[in-house]
Amino acid sequence: MTKQSEADNCIWMVEGHADLHTNGRAWRSAAYFENDENQPEDILKSMRRFSVGSPLPPDRFPADNYPMPGNYPAADEQPVPQIFTNGFTFLSEESAEVVSQFDLGEGALYPTRLWHSDRVTPMPGNFFYLNVASKKDAFLPEQSLEVKDIGYGEWQVLRLAQNLKLKVSASALQGPDLWFERKIITNFFISDQLKQALEARKLSKDWMLTRCSVVVD
Repeated sequence: MTKQSEADNCIWMVEGHADLHTNGRAWRSAAYFENDENQPEDILKSMRRFSVGSPLPPDRFPADNYPMPGNYPAADEQPVPQIFTNGFTFLSEESAEVVSQFDLGEGALYPTRLWHSDRVTPMPGNFFYLNVASKKDAFLPEQSLEVKDIGYGEWQVLRLAQNLKLKVSASALQGPDLWFERKIITNFFISDQLKQALEARKLSKDWMLTRCSVVVD
């Protein structure tokens, strides 16, 4: 279990899992093709729970994923990013190996398989679902810039905002190394220690990390 020191002064927001333009990949579950190319309701339900940071058991994730026909370029003809999405968040083997050394709290890594379009040839490498399921309440909206109050005590980070500044309380330094903030939808966060470990392996680019300052009283 990895803990952060109180002397650390930042955490990092992850956008790579949510960036459909760069890291979106048209993989679909085997059940999607068995259901007349419609995502089954149980998988859609799992995706909705997954997107808000709920812990899910491994049987809620599809074991096999195939490229969606007619998509250009095809998913299996593109480089596989270190972190990518199709409604669930996937990690390539290298990033999963780093993440596995850190404290996921209630979250987990689950293996899955990606296949070429022939549905016989596996994609090279190993792949994992990343279920981020821990939550903290450290975000300081009144001290942050380029965030939108969407009501119900929730805030949305404005994408591509030039003046984006996010600040969190020192409580962000405690507990798991991957988590969702209760007041922020869509994006999750990682500790500075995890970020440094990804950087050391030259894996952080696909993660699209934004530095968040820690306000220490």
